[in-house]
Amino acid sequence: MARSSARQSEKDSRLARLTAGLRPVFLYIFGLSGIINILALTGAFYMMQIYDRALMSGSIPTLALISALALGLYMFQGGLDVIRSQILHRVGARFDARVAPDIHRMSIDMPRYGFSVAEAMERGRTVDTLRNFFGGPALVSLFDLPWMPVFLAFVFVLHPYLGALAIGGAVVLTLMTVVTELMTRKANAQVSRAAVQRSSVAEANARNADVIKAMGFSSQALAQFEQANDAHLTLQSGSSDVTRTVGGSSGGEGAVIGSGGVPFGLGSDLAGSIRVPAFCCGVFGHKPSVGVVPTSGHFPMGAGPSRRMMVIGPLARRAED
Repeated sequence: MARSSARQSEKDSRLARLTAGLRPVFLYIFGLSGIINILALTGAFYMMQIYDRALMSGSIPTLALISALALGLYMFQGGLDVIRSQILHRVGARFDARVAPDIHRMSIDMPRYGFSVAEAMERGRTVDTLRNFFGGPALVSLFDLPWMPVFLAFVFVLHPYLGALAIGGAVVLTLMTVVTELMTRKANAQVSRAAVQRSSVAEANARNADVIKAMGFSSQALAQFEQANDAHLTLQSGSSDVTRTVGGSSGGEGAVIGSGGVPFGLGSDLAGSIRVPAFCCGVFGHKPSVGVVPTSGHFPMGAGPSRRMMVIGPLARRAED
């Protein structure tokens, strides 16, 4: 009992050393994230002022002043975002500097207890993953999440129906995220184990290359690696199938039509945005000649040659439609 208590006390002291000084930094980043999220409303307030003041009065100086103010706020937001990113990168570097020596010592000792070199080196890659997490967008999203009610309150001020729609969309996205995590958790763990197994085979073949070559086992070693590699690729493909989504406006239109959601739709084509989704989704897409179908009202409009080449065309389940 005393030994277990001492071990737990040692773990707590190590954790305290690793997280020392992080609390004030995270509180500062949390406040900085609040300012950044409030400044993110600049675009909405800018358009409201354009419609309420500039267009109603027809005053060019008013438009110029509002635009200059919005530009200044955007530049201030961008500067704060850069500062936040730099702070998080330095937090990740400090975490790496504190953890990496102990992890490397563990990696040195693990082969003496029967672990492979690939399994030992995997601990170092875990430290790299945590360092990248501190400096990546995931942690930034966690700091931005508590400020979401500010946006919802602003949307409710515009109109209650819009606020209800925004809350409904947030709930749907949250449920989709949770379901995706539950569906991919086991698969991702299997992919990680398969990757370690593949690395172990490759490391063993490289370490014993002279023996394998001398005894004529090259084909068997290659077959063993191919088997481990195929297993890893199969698991990785199965895991990515769960999170795969369609992208692009015409790509989404082709997917909805192919799944029977709507009978037909419209898409814009400049370099294959109607034809490629139609081919991939098994539906019919037609790119008219330039100038046959008017593009007025399309947003965004291209500039220069792209504007002259872009066309609007239909997508449907069959050509007869």
